[in-house]
Amino acid sequence: MASPWLLEIAKPQARRRLYLFPYLGGNPAAFVGWSAALGPDIALSVVNLPGRGLRLKEPPLTEMRPAAMQIAAAIASDAGAAEFAFFGHSMGAVLAFEVLRICTMMQLRRPGLMVASGCRWPGALDRDDLHLLDDAQFRDRLAGLGGTPPEVLGNAEMMRLLTPMLRADFAMLNGYSYRAMPRLPVPIHAFAAPDDPEVPAETVPRWLEESTEPGAVHWFSGGHFFLHDTDMAVPARLRELWG
Repeated sequence: MASPWLLEIAKPQARRRLYLFPYLGGNPAAFVGWSAALGPDIALSVVNLPGRGLRLKEPPLTEMRPAAMQIAAAIASDAGAAEFAFFGHSMGAVLAFEVLRICTMMQLRRPGLMVASGCRWPGALDRDDLHLLDDAQFRDRLAGLGGTPPEVLGNAEMMRLLTPMLRADFAMLNGYSYRAMPRLPVPIHAFAAPDDPEVPAETVPRWLEESTEPGAVHWFSGGHFFLHDTDMAVPARLRELWG
């Protein structure tokens, strides 16, 4: 039985699987195009948190580690490819990192590669109480961050549906507290854009210190949402890294 935590895009010939952890407020549907870009050998499973997409009617979560536990359990029981990797963007990178820690501590299946994209090293996250703003301030702050289409921000009904999920995601990230732990036996690579206003360049290389294995920082053009570039440069680099 398929887990509600994972939205799988079927690819019968694939030998490998990429578990993709979306950014704050991210809808799994935004990544459907990645399936073709990854090629026939890599299947895609998008992490699907409550409160969005097909789980819109479920109450969203506001704590990172309970979500990570549920996702780790879903991946551990997934009958997908034996060889797999994690990719997380922005908040999704922190969530993927916590899932990887859980898989390692509990001796569950773990990936052969993790990519942290568009995110500060977790020990340098910026604390921002966006989830506590009133609706008008919240909408204005979303507009400043980018990533939410203007037609959505201007649609009162859409915002009524999406705001609880978005506030919950901000609360999840705001309440996260980094804990120093032994380094992980999985290569960690960091993807970033030098002109990303949300991620100071000096915070990115520290992701590599969380692993005992060699990794690298990879720079892309674009702002915070460089992963949605139409040339699909990010999935292409993932294929290169994975050999």
